[in-house]
Amino acid sequence: MSGRDGVMHIRSIGEKERYGRIAFMVILLIASCFLTYYFHVILKTGEIFTHFFYIPIILASLWWKRKGIGVAIFLTAFLILSDLVFRTNVLTANDFFRSAMFIAVSFIVGQLREHISQAKQESRKSFDESQKAHEALHESEEQYRTIFETTGTATMIVEEDGVISMVNSEFEKVFGYLKEEIEGTANWGKFIIGDDLELMSEYHKLRRNDPTAVPRRYEVRGIDREGNIKDLLLTIAIIPGTKRSVVSMLDITERKTAEERLTLLATAIEQAAEGIAIADKEGMIQYINPSYERISGYDRGEVVGRDHIILKRAGEKTSPGDMADTLVRGEVWTGRMTNKRKNGTSYNVEVSISPIRDKTGTIRNYVTIERDVTHEADLEMQLRQAQKMEAIGTLAGGIAHDFNNILAAIMGYAEMALYDVPEGTQGRRNLEQVIKAGYRGKDLVKQIITFSRRSEQERRPMQVSPIVREALKLLRASLPSTIDIRHTITTQSGMVLADPTQIHQVLMNLCSNAAYAMREKGGILEVSLTDVDIDSDEKSSYQNLHGGAYLKLTVSDTGHGIDRAIRERIFDPFFTTKRTGEGTGMGLAVVHGIVKSYCGTVMVDSEVGRGSTFNVFFPRVDGNFPLEVDTAAPLSRGEERILFVDDEEDLVYMAQQMLERFGYRIVAKANSLEALEVFKAQPDQFALVITDQTMPHMTGADLARELLRIRPDIPIILCTGFSEVITADEAKALGVREFVMKPFTPHEITEIIRRTLDSQ
Repeated sequence: MSGRDGVMHIRSIGEKERYGRIAFMVILLIASCFLTYYFHVILKTGEIFTHFFYIPIILASLWWKRKGIGVAIFLTAFLILSDLVFRTNVLTANDFFRSAMFIAVSFIVGQLREHISQAKQESRKSFDESQKAHEALHESEEQYRTIFETTGTATMIVEEDGVISMVNSEFEKVFGYLKEEIEGTANWGKFIIGDDLELMSEYHKLRRNDPTAVPRRYEVRGIDREGNIKDLLLTIAIIPGTKRSVVSMLDITERKTAEERLTLLATAIEQAAEGIAIADKEGMIQYINPSYERISGYDRGEVVGRDHIILKRAGEKTSPGDMADTLVRGEVWTGRMTNKRKNGTSYNVEVSISPIRDKTGTIRNYVTIERDVTHEADLEMQLRQAQKMEAIGTLAGGIAHDFNNILAAIMGYAEMALYDVPEGTQGRRNLEQVIKAGYRGKDLVKQIITFSRRSEQERRPMQVSPIVREALKLLRASLPSTIDIRHTITTQSGMVLADPTQIHQVLMNLCSNAAYAMREKGGILEVSLTDVDIDSDEKSSYQNLHGGAYLKLTVSDTGHGIDRAIRERIFDPFFTTKRTGEGTGMGLAVVHGIVKSYCGTVMVDSEVGRGSTFNVFFPRVDGNFPLEVDTAAPLSRGEERILFVDDEEDLVYMAQQMLERFGYRIVAKANSLEALEVFKAQPDQFALVITDQTMPHMTGADLARELLRIRPDIPIILCTGFSEVITADEAKALGVREFVMKPFTPHEITEIIRRTLDSQ
C-alpha cells in the first residue's frame, strides 16, 4: 500500500468512528430517557435512579472532547426539565448543585479527553510520517534497482578492494557468469586482460584520491567465461559518500569490428584505381576519391556540392542508352561514355551507377564508379581497324588470284595486239592506255596485299628514280589540270635497299595528300630526289638520323598548310582532317611506318596558308649493283617445247599465242590431271613446264611433285595470282626453279623462261 493510500485509509476510519459516536450517543440518550421515565413514573422509585441519566453526560464528555461540556449542559437542562415534568415537587438547591457538579466533572473529563486525543493524534501523525518515509525509501530502492537492471549495459558495483558487490543481468549476458558466482566473491580483475588490467588498476587507485585525475570513460579488453575477447567501453564514477565505484561496461566488439571494416572499406575506396563519386538523390556530389580527381582533373573542393554531370545527363535524358530509365527503376546501370577533363580534353570511361538504399528501401544516394578506358578504347579502335585490314587482306586474298588472272588476260592480249598496231595510230595509243591501266590494277592489288600484311616484301638494292617517274605519270592522269606537277630528279641518284611497291606507296600517299590540300584552288606539286650526306656535326638538325649517306625524297605543295596544333598528330593512325568518306587517316601512318622500317625519317615543314613540305630520308647503300631490266629491251626468243597449265582457258589461249609468237612450241592444258597424263606419255619431249598454283583437282605444287617424281631434272615455273599455301622459298625447296606472280608481262615471262632454260 502506498503512502497516499494509507492516508486515505486512515481518514476513512476517522469518519466511521465519528458517525459511530453520534449514533451511540443518540441510543444512550433515548435509553436514559426511557429508564428515567420508567423508574420515576412507572415504578415511582427514588432519586437514585435519576442518576442513570447522567451516564450519557459523562460519556459525551469523554467522546466529544471540547464539545462535551456543551452536551453536558444540554443534558443537565434536559434532566431538570424532565424532573419538572415527572415530579410534582419543586426543584431544590440540591438538584442544582448536583447538576453543577456533574457539569464540572464533565468539563474536567472533556479536557482530559482533549489532551489524550491530541497525544493520540500526534502519535498517529508520527506513525503516518514514518510509514510514508519507509514507503518512499522502498519505492526509491525499487526505482534504482530497476534503473540498475535496465541500463542496457553490463553494470557492476566495485568495492574499494576491487571485489564486485553487485552486478546486473546484462553483466551475466556479456560475461556468461551468474550473479551468485560473482557478487561478493569475484574481483573485477578477473574480467579484464593484459595491459588493460594494469591501466584499470592504476585508475582505480587514483580515482579514490581525486576522481577528476583520471578519465571517466575509456576502452579496455575483457574476457568472458568462454575465453572470448571483447572490446568494452567503461564509464566509471565514485558513489558519493563511499569508496565504492559504479562501473558501466558497453560491449563495443561489433562496433569496433564494423569500424575496422569501414576503415578498410574507406582505405580501399581511397586507394582504388577507379574513380568513385557518391551523390545524393538530387545528383549533388558528396564525395569523390583521389582517382576521380586524377581521372577528371578536378580537385575535391571543386566538385563536392555540385551537380554530378553523369546523373545530370541522366536527368536530362541525354545520356547514352537507357540510363535515366534504369536509375528511375532503382536498378544498376553500366555503360561507356565520353567525358571531358578539367583541361577540356576528352576521355572514355566505363561507368557503373548503383543506387544506395536505406533500411526502408528508399533510395538515398547514388555511387558512381568510373574506369578510364581511353587506352583500351584506342586499342579497341586499332583492333577494329586491324580487323578491317585483316578483312581487306582476306578479301584481297580471295580476289587476288582471280583478279590477277583477269589482269593477266587483259594485259597479255593488249600487249599482243600492240605488236600488230602501227606506231602513232590512235588504236596503239588506246592499247597503251589499257596496258597502263592494267599495270595500275596490278600495283593496286599488290599494295592492298602489302598494306594488309598478307605477304612479306622482299627488299633489294634499287634506284628510286624510275619508280618516282612512273608514279608521277599515273598521278598526272588522275589529278585535275589546276594542279601543276613539277619534278627534279637526279639521274645519278643512289641506290636504296627497299621494296619497289613500298616506295611507290610512300610517294603516292604523300602526293595524294598534297593534291588534297590544293583541291579547291589548285597549285604546284613539286617532287625532287637528291643525294645528301649528313656528317656527325649536322645530324642534330635531323630527327633520329645517324651520320651517313641518304637519298632525300621531297614532296611539297602550295596548299592550305598544316596547323601547328595538329602537326604532331599527322602520323598517328586513323588521324585525319579530311571529311567523312574522303580518308581513313592511314596514309601518313603507312608512310611513317615504311620509312622507319628502312631506318629513315620523315620531316615536315608547314605553315598555314603557305603549303607543306615533306622530306623523306632513305639510307643509301654503297656498291655496284645491277640496274633494273630495261623494259624497252628486245624480248627473249626460243624454240623449246613447253607444257603450259592453267585452269583459266582465256589465260591458256593467251599464253599459247604469246609464247608461240616468240618461237616457242606450246602444249597448253586447262586441266592439271590431263597435263599430268600428257607429261607421263612423253616426259622427255618437254624442255620446261609452266603451271598455275591454284587449280581444281591438283594444285600446281602437287603437280610439280608428280612431274619431278617422273623426271627429276624437269625445270618448272610456278605462277600464282595470290597464294597463302606456298611461298617462293617453299616452292624452290620443292624443286621449282622460278616463282612468278601474276599478272606478268610478255617481257617478264620470256625473260624468266630464257633464264630458266639457259641455266640447265
